[in-house]
Amino acid sequence: MPKLGEGQENRADTLVKIDAAGLNFADEIAIAGKYQDRIKPPFVPGNELAGTVVEAIPGSRFSPGDKVACQVRSGAFAQYCGVASDRLMAIGDLPASVAAALPVSYTTAHVALFEKGNLKKGDTVLIHAAAGGLGIAATQLAKAAGARIVATAGDEDKRRIAKENGADHVIDYRQSDWSERVRALAPDGVDIVMDPVGGETSEQSLRLLAWEGRLLVCGFAGGTVQALKANYMLVKSASVHGVYWSFDRSPEAIRTIQQKLVNQCARGEIRPLIRDVYQMDELVSAMESLRSRGTVGKVVIAM
Repeated sequence: MPKLGEGQENRADTLVKIDAAGLNFADEIAIAGKYQDRIKPPFVPGNELAGTVVEAIPGSRFSPGDKVACQVRSGAFAQYCGVASDRLMAIGDLPASVAAALPVSYTTAHVALFEKGNLKKGDTVLIHAAAGGLGIAATQLAKAAGARIVATAGDEDKRRIAKENGADHVIDYRQSDWSERVRALAPDGVDIVMDPVGGETSEQSLRLLAWEGRLLVCGFAGGTVQALKANYMLVKSASVHGVYWSFDRSPEAIRTIQQKLVNQCARGEIRPLIRDVYQMDELVSAMESLRSRGTVGKVVIAM
C-alpha cells in the first residue's frame, strides 16, 4: 500500500483506490526505457487512472469518497496510487472506465488542437490514426469546435469508427495515393494536421498544409522519427509544433483544460470510445494488441 508523502516526488497527499486505468503507447515505451521522461527501474507502469479517494492528508484538495481521475508519471497499473491532489480532477458521475480515458488522450488532443493549432470554426483538420484513442479524442473535439475533418484510418471497421465519431471524410492510409486523396478534398491544403504516427506520414503531411498551416507532432507510433524539410515550412509560412504537456510546466492551465473536458463529457459533447476492457492479469495481451494496431478507441484496464 503506498504511503502518502512517498509518491510523485514525495508530494502525494491523496490515496486513490484505482478502478480503471487507461493504456497508452507511452506505457510500452516507458517499460522499454525509451520514453523521453525516463523512470529509473524498478517502477509500476501506467500513467492514466480513475478511481475513488480513500485517504487524504491535510492540504489535499479532495476527501475520502470523491471520484477522481488523473495522469501520473507511473503507478496506474496497481490497486492503489498515491497522488498529489493538484494533479487530480473531479469526475462526478462519470464511469471510471470513461474517466480513465480523459487525462492523457483528451488532454493531449485539446492542447494540440487549441493551444498549439489555434483551431477555429471552419478550419480543415487532417487527423491521422483517427480510430485510435488520441485520434478519436481529436476528432470529437475538433467536430465540437466546428471544424471540417479529413481522417485517415486502416481497415473498414476503423474507417467506420472514425466516421461515426465525427470525421467528414475518411481515407485508407494503406493506399499509396492517400495524400493525393486528401489533396482532392482540400485543394488549397489543410489548416491543421494531427500526427501521432511520424515517419514518412509527417513529411507527406507537411506537403499538404495550407498557407500558415500547422503540423502537430504528437508521437511516433509508426516507429520512425522523420527529419522534416524546412523549405516546405518556409514557402507556406507553415509551422511545426511538438505537443507535450506537463503539470510541472503549467498546472493551472492543465487543470482548467481537464475540468472543461469532464464538463464536455458530462454534456455528451465528447465521449471516449471504450471497446476493449482488459482485466489486470490480461495486461500483457492488452499491450500486444495495442502494439499491433489491433485496437480501436481507448484500451482500459479494469482493476
